[in-house]
This record gives sequence, C-alpha cells and structure tokens, in this order.
Amino acid sequence: MPHGGEILDIDALYDAMKSGQVGGAGLDVMPEEPCNLERKLLQAWHQEEQWIKDRLLITPHSAFYTPQSLYDMRTKGIAVALKYLRTGKLENCVNEAFLEERRPLG
Repeated sequence: MPHGGEILDIDALYDAMKSGQVGGAGLDVMPEEPCNLERKLLQAWHQEEQWIKDRLLITPHSAFYTPQSLYDMRTKGIAVALKYLRTGKLENCVNEAFLEERRPLG
C-alpha cells in the first residue's frame, strides 16, 4: 500500500546511487509499507552490497524520536484538544469532511 514516501522514486534513487550521481540518502518513510524488499535499492541495502555500504540510512518512522519531539507531541496534542473543547473548532483535522457526527460541547 502506498504511503507518504511515494513522492520518492526509489528505483531512480537506486540508479542514481549506483552510478555515483547521488552519494547517499536517508529515508524515514518508504514508498510502500511494509517495506518491499524486492525493490533493487532495498535489496542491495538488505544484502549489504559493498557499493551501498554506509551510503543509505533507513529510519522507519523513527527519525523524529527525541525527548523534545515526545514533549511536543504531548503538549501540542493537549493544546488542540483544549481548543476543541473551548471553541468546537477542530484544528489540524485531516478527515473533517468525513465526520458524520460530532459530540456536542458542554
């Protein structure tokens, strides 16, 4: 299933890295998740081919993980919830058009 990483042409990245046009890459999101190890780039990385050694960093959805990011997730999540409870406005709601019912405030 495609995910947020579909913006990247992973096969073109393989070609660019293999040719030396791209020196290295760091990926936090894959074009397909779970990760498709049939892709040439991921196959080379998984098989630890010499040409890719130390040139590809994969951090599956964990590059954000720091003490500060955990703090931010909690405090920003609380701020969004409080704003909804106070005003009824859903901030950052990506699926609001699909909500059938909203709980009344108060």
